Amino acid sequence: MNSSPSPRRRRAGLAAVAALGLAVAGLTVPAAAAGAAYAAADDSHDPKRVVYVEVNNEELANVADYTLEGTTRPAFDMAMIFAANINYDAEKQQAYLHFNDQVTATLEQAETQIRPVQERGTKVLLSVLGNHQGAGFANFTSRDSAAAFADQLADAVEQYGLDGIDFDDEWSGYGNNGTAQPNDTSFAYLLDELRDRLGPDKLITLYNIGPSYDVTDWDGTSASENLDYSWNPYYGGWNPPQVPGMSKGQFGAAAVDLTRTSLDRATQLAQRTVDEDYGVYVTYNLTSADRSAYLSPITEILTGRATLYRTPWYDVDVDVQATCAGRDAKLKVRIASDDDARLDATVASSIGSRSFDGIRNGEERVVVQHAKHGAVADGSLSVSITGPEGTRNLTESYAVPACG
Repeated sequence: MNSSPSPRRRRAGLAAVAALGLAVAGLTVPAAAAGAAYAAADDSHDPKRVVYVEVNNEELANVADYTLEGTTRPAFDMAMIFAANINYDAEKQQAYLHFNDQVTATLEQAETQIRPVQERGTKVLLSVLGNHQGAGFANFTSRDSAAAFADQLADAVEQYGLDGIDFDDEWSGYGNNGTAQPNDTSFAYLLDELRDRLGPDKLITLYNIGPSYDVTDWDGTSASENLDYSWNPYYGGWNPPQVPGMSKGQFGAAAVDLTRTSLDRATQLAQRTVDEDYGVYVTYNLTSADRSAYLSPITEILTGRATLYRTPWYDVDVDVQATCAGRDAKLKVRIASDDDARLDATVASSIGSRSFDGIRNGEERVVVQHAKHGAVADGSLSVSITGPEGTRNLTESYAVPACG
């Protein structure tokens, strides 16, 4: 990985609670049987937060320690296992996928290293890097040779339950061991073959450095259609990718090193990401130390939420629907649990509060609140979820309907 030299906003806190005009439907029903559609807060326009983890030194599971304040959302949308290698077999004269001991351990310990991260909602990708042996993504001399390597990548994704592949064309050593020099079709072939094997639901990303980025003839190929995201490789800098056919929402122009880039610079880059409508913000080198104080000012800009470290997390969904009942606002709040623990919950809004005990895995509870007797729906409510690890406070916003 390379490095170069080197107005917060926050959503409203917990809503005020007035115990007025509360009607409750508190029956327990299977979550899968819910018939109504409830509107959740829209976070689809927040820039994606990417983190690279050097698994030679750190555990990927550290990514699961970070969530966004007031939500069950992860602080990071994508986590990169850094890194596997593209190596060269001189006898067979072909590239092959190589895992060092630490990468192997991360993959083989998926239940403790990868699944907890995915359970938080973070996609886990395998980053693949050159290894000075002459094999790289940019020097396949035929579609068949690119397809053979795509087979290995797809097999790894399937075997270890990963969410995609990240390409980093550094340190390939093109020409070593008598290998070919880069050409302008190799990477496009590889992307096309890999997408065919992974299907549309897996992610393919590009760290925009090296011949795969610089030499590829993007025009006239489907390469840009096969890439989901591409981003800046220079930490502490601003460097928008240039891949024809891709949009700013697929690009990360900003990248920071979590241990070396100053917080002032990191927040400047976050603000510029938002101001200029880029879709990704890249971070590198998450360690075992608590980095929430560094991350919070960044995520406040990118998402409106601070970053929490090792707070209780429960696998629940909270949806809110606001409608009118005559001249009064009416809220429907649905709490659905997929958590193994039995959970207690308290819903509190400006028009009432209600508590539930013992919500089981696969169950849901529904609260209906009417804004009567002068109560006013104010657009925000809180849900406190309590379980064996303690209490997590969630906040949900909703659009206040114009009733009457």
